Amino acid sequence: MIKSFYNHFVISYCDRYWFGVSIIQRAMSIRLFDGKEHAELYAQYRPTYPSAVYTTIEEYYNEHKGALCNTELAVDVGCGNGQSTVPLCKLFKRVIGYDVSEQQISSAPKGIANLTFKVGSGEDLGFLKDNEVDLITIAQALHWMDLENFYSEVRRVVKPGGVFAAYGYGNNVVDKVNAQDVVNEFYRDLLGTYWDKQRKHIDEHYRRMSHPFTDWKRVENDDIAIRRQMPVEAYIGYLSTWSAWRSYLKKHPGSDALEKVKEKIEVVYKGSDISVQWPVFMLIGRK
Repeated sequence: MIKSFYNHFVISYCDRYWFGVSIIQRAMSIRLFDGKEHAELYAQYRPTYPSAVYTTIEEYYNEHKGALCNTELAVDVGCGNGQSTVPLCKLFKRVIGYDVSEQQISSAPKGIANLTFKVGSGEDLGFLKDNEVDLITIAQALHWMDLENFYSEVRRVVKPGGVFAAYGYGNNVVDKVNAQDVVNEFYRDLLGTYWDKQRKHIDEHYRRMSHPFTDWKRVENDDIAIRRQMPVEAYIGYLSTWSAWRSYLKKHPGSDALEKVKEKIEVVYKGSDISVQWPVFMLIGRK
């Protein structure tokens, strides 16, 4: 049912925080998901990826892994608060989450024995040796990178036979047309000019994005989609993490626009939960 809605409706670019774009092309001050309050909202309300995403990565890694590949080290670039990082800890002996935002890192989980976090730009993986890494992942952040510099680093640090996987989730779809119309209006009419142009890559599900290795493929199917049942309050919390909304609030502090969205959606659902789906897409390949 939700799939049919997806064919007819578009919500937001479902963006992630700013990560690691080159200093020349984008000023380092542009960090759309930086700041303590936003990092906390992100940790609380952003959807997590289903286990099928990590099963896909694991199976691809094991299928033709190189002789030096021993599940020793995985690095999650643009890790944010660690939502996409923690699941890797079950698959690899050591995992490093790496992000430009100290605030996002401060919201990441603590106390996982084989997990550490570092702060820095994705185009500079200087803390890693040549041919040291079994797997590099980047979730919902590839479109912010200076790909030439980032991919140069990926090629340098990944072991022969190792894997690079970039993935993200697209425009979310709710299960009732009237509610979808409300959110579309919020996204398009109110926030339309506040979305960064790079969000087009999320909207296009990375169809025009390249990969650092010649041996790669694109994966997108219902099996790896994110599906959630959530109260209206939680869904509004998710909408509050949109970078366009955060940018809008900077120019219109105290705006009640999101509260009005909540009131309209509550009329539609009458106390029941919302069914939400985000399509997940992946570019995965081997050195």
